[in-house]
Amino acid sequence: MKTKISFVVLNVFLIVFFVFLTIPKLDGQNNDSLKLAKESPHFDFYSTDADIKVLDSLATRLEENYAGITGHLGIQINKKINVKVFPNLQAFHEAINFPEAPDWVVGTGYMDELMIVSPMNPGRYHTYESLMQVIVHEFTHVAMYYVGAKNGLSGMPRWLSEGYACYEAGQINDQIRKSVVSLLSAKEPPTWYQLENATEAAFGQMNGYGISTTIVEFLIATFGFDKLVLLIKEPENIETIYGKSKKTLEKQWIRYVKQESKK
Repeated sequence: MKTKISFVVLNVFLIVFFVFLTIPKLDGQNNDSLKLAKESPHFDFYSTDADIKVLDSLATRLEENYAGITGHLGIQINKKINVKVFPNLQAFHEAINFPEAPDWVVGTGYMDELMIVSPMNPGRYHTYESLMQVIVHEFTHVAMYYVGAKNGLSGMPRWLSEGYACYEAGQINDQIRKSVVSLLSAKEPPTWYQLENATEAAFGQMNGYGISTTIVEFLIATFGFDKLVLLIKEPENIETIYGKSKKTLEKQWIRYVKQESKK
């Protein structure tokens, strides 16, 4: 079962959490073949000539989501974000100094830069549309950086960082919801503590992305966006922000997911 869920997650979410958090600002990366090929109000796009035709779609997707994400988080980003589109997996993996990365590693973001494999050549785990979701997911991570959390994303629970990015990118479907309900009906479903402390591999195997998205949905639907933004700023104060213990919040979340599945 764990293997099956893991592949569901890889094929639907297509996330590269560990790349986002562990790769520093990349100096000397192999961007020689990329050139500024398109500008939009909030983004500058760099690509090879072969990928210029996909930039309009990437720009449209990002600009369509920009106001919503920054508005939800209550931030302004007073600079353009660079978007670097690499022609294939090999070029992208070399650019992030991780040439042996698995094929599902397709995107990352850091402060004022997004990097992604071209949706025109997504590789075996991905599709054109899934890469369009990935770029929104990675921009959400960048936007969360500007919220002003004390320790940046490195001090944020993984379920909060990934769950919110998946939420904004729309990276959940009925199949994933059913898999989450199945896990929560098990004798010992994953706890928030386990999600926070799992390795990258274990996080994927326990359907961490799907579970985390439903946690964020629950918090927003039950308590509103303002408290979620405060949680992003002060994740260590979750019990004070929500006026409940984490155990109580977990129990409420499980009831919420099961009730929603019956609608």
